[in-house]
Amino acid sequence: MTPLRASLLPDPAAIEFIALALIRPTEQHYAEHAELLAQDLRRVALWRVPIVLERDTHAVMDGHHRLAAACRLGLAFAPCLRLDYAQACVTATRSGYRVEPAEILRRARHCDLYPPKTTRHTFAQPLPLCNVSLCLLGA
Repeated sequence: MTPLRASLLPDPAAIEFIALALIRPTEQHYAEHAELLAQDLRRVALWRVPIVLERDTHAVMDGHHRLAAACRLGLAFAPCLRLDYAQACVTATRSGYRVEPAEILRRARHCDLYPPKTTRHTFAQPLPLCNVSLCLLGA
């Protein structure tokens, strides 16, 4: 695993609104956790942490439960940060699964989802926060 350079990460202005229909999950999620996130989003009416997507395929790198919560709320868009694998390190949190970038993207293309919390993507810096009203996301 090579260390990441902080200069590889985009600034918070790189957050984009991406249509949920274009986002490709790579893992299953825990329904209870997604429901709790949806309830919290509904309560505060703000989206705070972007979903991280692979730049070209829109495969989820970080944020499967946020994506599921957005779907539960009937949102049309989610704030997203598009990165590539030069800007992330990925490890397996479950034994017996290959989590190389090519395999993750293959699974996303074929809807062959990993179990929940199988991959762990890390970034050189914390993800930028955003405070986006749910009204702007099609709520």
